[in-house]
Formats: sequence, C-alpha cells, structure tokens
Amino acid sequence: MQHITRRHFLQTTAAAAAAAALPFKAQAETALKPIWLNQYTYTAPDMKKTVDWYIEVFGMQKGVSNAKETHLWYGDLQGDTRMIVKQAQAGDVAPGLTKFGFTINYWDKNHVQEELKKRNITAQSDTDKGFWFKDPEGNEIGVFAHDYMKRPSAAASKPTVWKALSGNHIVVLTSDYKKLTAWYNDLLAFNQTTDSGRDVCLWFGDTVWLPTNIREGGKTSAQLGTLDHCALTVADYDTPKVVAELKRLKIIPADSKVGENGPDYGIYGVDLNNFKTQVCSWMEAPTQDDNRLQRSLLPPSQQQRGQRRP
Repeated sequence: MQHITRRHFLQTTAAAAAAAALPFKAQAETALKPIWLNQYTYTAPDMKKTVDWYIEVFGMQKGVSNAKETHLWYGDLQGDTRMIVKQAQAGDVAPGLTKFGFTINYWDKNHVQEELKKRNITAQSDTDKGFWFKDPEGNEIGVFAHDYMKRPSAAASKPTVWKALSGNHIVVLTSDYKKLTAWYNDLLAFNQTTDSGRDVCLWFGDTVWLPTNIREGGKTSAQLGTLDHCALTVADYDTPKVVAELKRLKIIPADSKVGENGPDYGIYGVDLNNFKTQVCSWMEAPTQDDNRLQRSLLPPSQQQRGQRRP
C-alpha cells in the first residue's frame, strides 16, 4: 500500500476539519476540545534579529509589528499559528517561551466560561473570542475561537530554507506529569496515546502537548519561566538536506553525526539565541496513524468509542 503524504492527507481531511469547526451546540462536550495551536509568545533578547531569523529559516509570514512585539504566522491547510516575538524587558526570561493558546472546535463564550468556573479556574477574557488562565503549576495557557484573529494576506517573500507547517510537539516540564496530565485531560479533551513513564502524548490537531517530568534536580517550566521548546514540522523534509542546512545555519554542530545511520525525523538544535529548537517531519510521531487529525476533530464521546466522522 502506497504511503499517503501529509499534503494529500490534509487535503482530503480539510472538509471534515471545516465541518467540525461549525458552531453546532450539539458538539459541545463537558471538556473543551483543542484542534490546533492558536498562538504562543517567544521573548527574545533582540526582537528584530529573532524575527528576521525565523522568517529566513522557517518561512514565517510577518504580521503586526511595533517596538514591543512582532507577529509571525505559519501553518497550512489545517490551520494557522501565530508566534508572537516579544522584545525582552527588564525582569523577563529571555530567550523564553510562554503563553500557549489552543484553538477549540466549538466556541460559545458563556459555555467556555461555565466550564472554567466549574473547575474553579480564574480566567481573563481576551476579546469575546478567548480566555487566558493558568494551569495548576502556573503556566499561562488559553483557549480561543478559530476566528479569534485572521492571518494577514500572503505577501511575496524571498526563498526560505523551510516552510513551517505546524507545531510538532510542545514540552512543558513538571514535577508530576501524571497529575498535570489529569488536569489537562479534565479540561481539554485531547487524544491521548503513549505514556512513556516520564511523559504523555496528548494530541490536538497535528501537534502533541507533552507534560514531561523533570530530571533529578531540575526545574519545572513554571520555575524556569519558560516552556522547554516548541518543535516545528516543516515541508519537504529530507534527512540529508535537513542536516546539511542545520549545520550551515549553526543550529547543530558542524561535526554532528546525526542522520548518518539513516532517516532522522526530528533533529534537536538551537536557534540564534541558543534556545532549544527542533526541526521535524510529520513522521516524527510514529504512535499516530494517518487518521489522527480526523480523530482529533471528533467530539470526545465519539472519539472514546472509536467512531469517525463520515
């Protein structure tokens, strides 16, 4: 059987994704259903240099920009993500990654507010299309409508190294991953797959949220003031070419042996600020099959029974 490509799969599931986003009250479940990475904030020592680097390397599209922050957009058929690059101020952790927002499949402000109140979560409104709040450890997260903010029109851009398609996985460090996972699963109806004994894969859309236990003597994300990293899935992933570009850009050392023993679908390195980053193929998640996006879009009750949208 011929392997289906990510692009082909996304094209064939685009209609199902659009249908799942329709505001039918019947789709509302006890928990909120995340379907895409809405946004996150990257605090940079030098905003302009960081913005230019991410545009050059990942083909991100520039949106709103002022002296304090610049909005970078990326994504493909399934959804758009906003990376807010913020200029570090006194007291900020820089480089650092904060304020992650999830797009949920059904939006009704009153319904969302009720679900948060049921769990004694104090939330702050962000227009009529979103809420910010903190998880039990103090990490700031949010839930948003799919039309919370519109991506700017595409503009002509110079050739780039890669095109970022989506967040691949996001690591939040914790002292008790099972306890934190239970809290997230109570509020956000992820599609949970593997439990390694140190972390859990919680799927939403094309991305994995990874509550991960700290190593002995380590600090949690809340204590560090930054999440561990956000890996990016890129288009046209080919291990030898990716390794060559990573070395050229000094994301990995020139003498790195990565990829010499065969395909490597997720390669760690650092960006221009020496902050951990990772370039991935969508094949980086072997625990999921090609129907993962479709399953993720189902209401939790259907997902648990293994039912699929026609």
